[in-house]
Amino acid sequence: MPKGSPSTNNARIRELANKVFLRTAGGPNRPRVIASPTVFPAVRRLEAAFPTLQAEVDTLLRNRDIPKYGTFDPVRAAQVSEDWKLYYAYMFGRPNELARAELPSLLSFAESTPNVVNAFVSILDPGVPLPPHKDPYAGILRYHLGLRIPKDNPPTIRLDRDYYTWKEGEGVVLDVSLEHEVINESEEPRVIVIIDFRRPMGMFAGLLNRYFLWQKKKWAPQFVDASKYDVMHAA
Repeated sequence: MPKGSPSTNNARIRELANKVFLRTAGGPNRPRVIASPTVFPAVRRLEAAFPTLQAEVDTLLRNRDIPKYGTFDPVRAAQVSEDWKLYYAYMFGRPNELARAELPSLLSFAESTPNVVNAFVSILDPGVPLPPHKDPYAGILRYHLGLRIPKDNPPTIRLDRDYYTWKEGEGVVLDVSLEHEVINESEEPRVIVIIDFRRPMGMFAGLLNRYFLWQKKKWAPQFVDASKYDVMHAA
């Protein structure tokens, strides 16, 4: 079981670091929804492999029961959603070794792209919302790639004052340090790949960011190991 939460660790120091990061990113006027090639051009390699990645995730979901957020981080899950399902292929530099067989396209991309921090599959079942919240750490930006999106009444994310509706095969970068929520009234699961990567910043802020992310590596095992647990076949 998890022993803590990276969302509550070193809160005062993290708040000071966030001020540095967000000032260099443009402060309150920073972009919310960003075209991925402008800040994360490497992701074109993953998008080029979309059919393979989509097929790998489809097989994963057929063969495994994906754990809920509370399995990884019950503290943060109580604030966001205990019903959000996640499969971590890569977390703070640590690979999920099962992903070498289950999601080789995603894990290969994560391990070969230096600014990637986390890479995982996110599943929202029908009717499961994510209420308004902010990411507690501002040193990352978050890339979303739609894999399986309901055609009728597709879910939408509100990011501050902007809205984005996922599309299969389409990628986008979101600044999740801003308040965001998911509105999900569909009757099918929404399945996406999420990749966290280091926010592009100047030298001082960039080095500070690398230091804090290096410290976060201690949290990797509880996320990666929970992703290995298969509820469907545990009995």
